[in-house]
Parts: sequence; structure tokens; C-alpha cells
Amino acid sequence: MLIHYISGSRADFGLMARCLTYLHTSSSHSVGIIATGQHMIKKYGNTLEDIHATGLPVVADVPVRLSGQSGAEMGQALADELTGFLKVWQNTRPDLVLLLGDRGEMVAGALAAVHLGIHVAHLHGGEQTGTLDESFRHAITKLSHIHFPATEDAGERIRSMGEFPECIHVIGAPGLVGVVGRPQADSKALRERLCMGTSMPLALCVFHPVVQEASQAQKQMRTVVEVTRESGYAMVVLRPNSDAGGDLIDAYLDTIPSSPSFRVQTHLEREVYLDLLGVSDLIIGNSSSGIIESASFSLPCVNVGTRQNSRQRNTNTFDCIAITPKDIAEAIQAARNWQRSSDNVYGDGQTDIRLLRHINLLKLTPNLLSKSMPF
Repeated sequence: MLIHYISGSRADFGLMARCLTYLHTSSSHSVGIIATGQHMIKKYGNTLEDIHATGLPVVADVPVRLSGQSGAEMGQALADELTGFLKVWQNTRPDLVLLLGDRGEMVAGALAAVHLGIHVAHLHGGEQTGTLDESFRHAITKLSHIHFPATEDAGERIRSMGEFPECIHVIGAPGLVGVVGRPQADSKALRERLCMGTSMPLALCVFHPVVQEASQAQKQMRTVVEVTRESGYAMVVLRPNSDAGGDLIDAYLDTIPSSPSFRVQTHLEREVYLDLLGVSDLIIGNSSSGIIESASFSLPCVNVGTRQNSRQRNTNTFDCIAITPKDIAEAIQAARNWQRSSDNVYGDGQTDIRLLRHINLLKLTPNLLSKSMPF
């Protein structure tokens, strides 16, 4: 079976790389990557090299213009991606398109595929976040034919949306493959690699703009950074994604001088990022990796703002919806007092095995393309 996966950023590819490699090295399937979005823009760290490093073939690229300035820019990128995917698949038609999550390029991929009569499988559907991303996620679900949710809770939500139960397969989170049971990295060596010349507790900060709150993004980021540093942490901060407001966050981060206790990273390779999760004392921000992967490292997470609203939580997550110094400081203190556990509702790290098993059993018939909702 020829499978195409659309990747728009370091984030989605990092989560999917091991699953895609597992599929590609099986005897039954060939996986090709269509690269777009941030992969095509040097500002975001030359992340196309991450794909090449895995040995997975990049069968096409769809360039877009993104700088993190506006919602209009994001909408134009989606339109360009839709046009690009249609051109790619009219020349090379896959049997199945795999999509992950809730990003704009995934919406474009779903729209292009259904117009060409190509089967679509969606991972991480059915989750709630309460932002624009949630609308995108559910739109992709309704355009998809096969569903691979991460949790039973998400699977039940997909069923309640009218999708056929026989097309819903709970497989766990792909980002946990290679995480569960991962040996801990050498903290001293990793700090030296990142030029963190301090023995202070280490906080990893990953904070992205919320499109509906783009004008507030810089103030929000400033509050997170200032309170975390005042709480006694050294910080490694990853630059934000290309959503509207990202340019404001970047502008603020550019004003902070690097020091042994503060470093800004444009991009970290997936394995380095996982090692950093393993040696950090706290993750703070609004990234899904705080909600999903961090629990498997017994790492406390302070989840800031609205970007991950309503998403299923592990016990390591401490929410701080109001982005104020007082609320963030209180959440950090609660995280410090957490009794550590590596239990994770998002799975056991065997998602690659389950995904291959279910794809092997798929029967991609014309009837599957003709969805009729049972309500």
C-alpha cells in the first residue's frame, strides 16, 4: 500500500517519525512524506533535514509563506497547500493519506484527498482544546474515513460525532513511541551541549500563540518567562510556531540576552528534545508535549492559558488558565509538590505496532468513501 503523510512542522513529524518508519520498513507498505509549512522556511530551523535523517522519502514539497504575523497569512497558506496537494496527488495517487491532529495543512490535505476520492486516516482525532484548533481537528475527523484516536475518551467523542464504530481504532499517542521506558540522558552532558552552565533547576518552556489572542502573545510570553525565572529556574525556551502572534513572541525573546541560565532554541532534534524532557525539572507553556509526553518522564507540567483547554489530563499537569504572575507562581509551586508518577492516559508506547496491525487489515473500498452519518 502506498501511504502519504503530510508534515508541516518539527512538531508533527517528531511525533510521527517512529510510526512512519515502522510502516515504511514493513513488507506491505511504502510511506512517502509531503513536506510543507514550516519545513520549507529557514526561519523555523531547517527542519526538512529531520525528515531526511530518518531515511523516509520526501515525495513532494509544497512551499508556503509563513512568518507568524496574521490569521490572513495562515488562511492563504492553507489555500496554497490545498492547491499543492491536489497537484501532487493528480500525478502520484496514494492508496491512503495519513493526517495528524489539528493543523491547517492537515485540513487542506483532507479536503484535497476527499475531492480526489483518496481514503484518509486521521490520528489524534476526538480531542478537545477549546480553541480554533479544535474546530480544525473535528473538521478533519468528519472528512476522514478511518480514525486512530489516542484514548478511549477521544474515541467515544468520535463515535458521538456520528462516525462508524468499525472505523474507529484506539491506538494510543504516536509521540509516546520511543518514550516509554527510554533511558535517562546524562544531564551534565546535555546541559553542556545546550551551553547551560548552571546547576539550577531546569525548566523547558514551549509556548505558542493562540490565534484568537494573537495581540496578547508577547505579554503572555513575557509573564511566563519572568515568573519562571523568578521562581528559581534556568530556562531553555523553544521558539514558537508560525501561527499569528508568533512574530511578537520572537521579538520579545530576541530582547533577552543568552546566559548560562537562559537559552533560546529555534529547533531541537526530536531525540535531543526527548532527552531534555527527561532531565528537566519542569515543562511550562502550552504545548501538547506537556499534556501528552511529559507524564511518561514523570515530569511536572504547568499548562498556561487556553491552548490546551479541555484536553484529557494526566496527574502531572497543573493548569494556569489566567496568565498572571500570581497564578503562574502558584501553579509552579503545586508542580514542585507533585508526587511523581509515570502513568499516562495517552498510552504505553506501542502505537506503531497497533497502527501497522490496523492498516494491514484495512479494506479500502469505494463504499468506505461514501460516508452516511447514522443520525
